[in-house]
Amino acid sequence: MINNLILILGLVILAERVIKWILIQQFFQRAKLESESVLPSESDQISILQPILSGDPTLWDCLSHNLALKTSYQLEFIWLIDQNDPVAQLGCRQLIETYPDVSVKLISLPPSPNQISPKMFKLIAGLKEATGNIIAVLDDDTLLPNQAFDQCLPYLEKPEIGVAFGLPYYVNFSNFWSTLVSSVVNGNNLLTYIPYTYLINPFTINGMFFVIKREVLEKVNGFTDLDKFIVDDYAIAQHFRQQGYQLAQTPVCHGISTQIQDSTHYFNLITRWFIFPQASILKSSSIPELIVFYLMAFLPTMFPFIVFLYSLLFPSVSALIYSLIYFSLNYAILTYFNQNYLRNATPKAQIIVLILVQILLPIQIIITLFLPRKINWRGNIMQLTEDGGFEFIQRRDSFYSREQGIGNREQGTGNREQE
Repeated sequence: MINNLILILGLVILAERVIKWILIQQFFQRAKLESESVLPSESDQISILQPILSGDPTLWDCLSHNLALKTSYQLEFIWLIDQNDPVAQLGCRQLIETYPDVSVKLISLPPSPNQISPKMFKLIAGLKEATGNIIAVLDDDTLLPNQAFDQCLPYLEKPEIGVAFGLPYYVNFSNFWSTLVSSVVNGNNLLTYIPYTYLINPFTINGMFFVIKREVLEKVNGFTDLDKFIVDDYAIAQHFRQQGYQLAQTPVCHGISTQIQDSTHYFNLITRWFIFPQASILKSSSIPELIVFYLMAFLPTMFPFIVFLYSLLFPSVSALIYSLIYFSLNYAILTYFNQNYLRNATPKAQIIVLILVQILLPIQIIITLFLPRKINWRGNIMQLTEDGGFEFIQRRDSFYSREQGIGNREQGTGNREQE
């Protein structure tokens, strides 16, 4: 009886990977046909709201990459920086001078008030300066492919769609800790984000890149009511859904470049990633959404660890053969994804690291369940509250003032520079 149950579980675990592989291929094939069936409107102007915070050494390469984006659409970049971030001010001005033919508005803002999301605070200010009929939100570490808007804007032509968003993958394998972070994402992103959309409509978005029609954004009162939520992407998703709109997962796969300096930086980032769902999806999703989340995302994330642990605790020839089959299948799937969808972002020699991280990931997830609901977000240390909000424990500017000797700077109401 027990052997039969183990056999059934083993087949289910294998089938989960195979079925998801098939569904993901179908998703991209279908998405390609949908994108080609809608002709882009040459009259569309896209305002790209981009909150910027200095600190990552690859920041300027990311911003430069997007300024050089090749597209048939008219773009304007709205860069939103902090008044007390002189590195960002200098670096942004230098890039604006380097790309004089690109429309860039540089807006310098004071720190957000306490319990107000720094990112949402900037987006609300940037939206007032935007002139485009399409609003795009782009994180400062995101690298858009040239066809990004051609692939995602057709989804906004459906009247029921409020927000269309992309699929992130990581490109930084420059050191051990950056490799670990990139492996967490690249080994799980497509398997997590795409298959569940066959069962229900998306109930959250990836906030690194998304697009909205200006007229739709105005109908839902913009971002004004969302500035108190720390998990901004989930807050945006729920806001649009409550107004009767659906979310659209697009096939736009875009790179993310984050340089992870050391173990502290790594664990701060991973902790934030795994605490956020506890403060958003697990707290306010409907029962059907939670069922899909656990069955399609959470439990399958545990499968590599379960297979590995079983082969250690109950060693046998059959367990060894099964483990080899399962992890070889995983290797083949991740290699296929890397070559066909993620632009070979993961070096071939590092694919095996993606497998190792898949095995270890459940341990990290379980650990975060017992950690304090406190995060470090680029130097801003925040305590999450039960209502989905947060309180600042320590501001980034006070941290840099102490650590780098940067003195107090005049806090104004926001200065606007246009190039």
